[in-house]
Amino acid sequence: MRIPIKYIIKKISLFFVVFMGAITVNFALPRMMPGNPAQVVYSQILRAGGSGVSPVYLNQLEVEYGLSKAPLYIQYFQYLDNLFHGNLGVSISYFPEPVSTILAQALPWTLFLVISSITISFFIGNHLGRYAGTNRNTGKDLAIDLFSMFMAAFPAFVLAFIILDIFAVYGNLFPIGGAYGISVNEGLNVPFILSVLYHAFLPALTIILISLGGWVLGMRNNIIPSLNSDFINYSENLGFKKYQIKSIAYRNAILPNMTGFAMSIGLSTSGVIIEESIFSYPGVGMYMINAINSLDYPLIQGIFLMVVIAVLIGNFAVDILYGFLDPRIRQEGD
Repeated sequence: MRIPIKYIIKKISLFFVVFMGAITVNFALPRMMPGNPAQVVYSQILRAGGSGVSPVYLNQLEVEYGLSKAPLYIQYFQYLDNLFHGNLGVSISYFPEPVSTILAQALPWTLFLVISSITISFFIGNHLGRYAGTNRNTGKDLAIDLFSMFMAAFPAFVLAFIILDIFAVYGNLFPIGGAYGISVNEGLNVPFILSVLYHAFLPALTIILISLGGWVLGMRNNIIPSLNSDFINYSENLGFKKYQIKSIAYRNAILPNMTGFAMSIGLSTSGVIIEESIFSYPGVGMYMINAINSLDYPLIQGIFLMVVIAVLIGNFAVDILYGFLDPRIRQEGD
């Protein structure tokens, strides 16, 4: 199966246009926020007893933090130049740490949490949806449907607080926060790996439960018409066994969910901000909350840019995957 070059070029062009629009919004949003981060730091120094600090120090802070007073269009081109040279600036709230260093520390934890949780949820959800669809209009189907719809509509932050209170605060079964225990040594050793899994269990459980409903309902709604399709009736007439027919219907019904899997990875990278902050998990979510509270423009821009890239890559992967799986999509490039 060959994908036409025109189709790929079209998707790459769309990717570039959306990316440029996203980084333009990324530039504008922090500058629309009220307040001056240097002024915030200066006020904190005064409240801490630094009454003798000269107002000139405020100008020095602005220079150190890279807060330009040039016209916006000049700032924009400076921002683009720095961006395409890999310079995301210096964090204000974690000064003098570069934003790229912070993201390099936080991104692996977020990717580990997101990819593992979404993969587990995808596997469980599709099998539950298959079971519900092949046993439709039964008590088991009704129970699975009600549970799935309830979880799909349940607010993620509320579920996170409930799980944290039950299993960590009151149950004392899991740690309240962190990515691993302070008593273990980092590295590829068994105690460290077990500690990482132990600390990631509650935030991962939250993401799994919240995303589970969508996979279940999607698979159920896909497999029911697949079981009633002509090729399934033809397979029955050929003498295929019942489990073989269910397997054929499942492989056909899972295609829409497979194409949505890559997209969900990108979208979930931004969706875990609340969960990570609630569980004090050292991913991009925790840094994002701190950056907003500190008016840390460079860090806000860096995290937003990372989220946008993740979502765009997810959408691009879905478009290419559709090109492989669906001949009608490939004809767009002809």
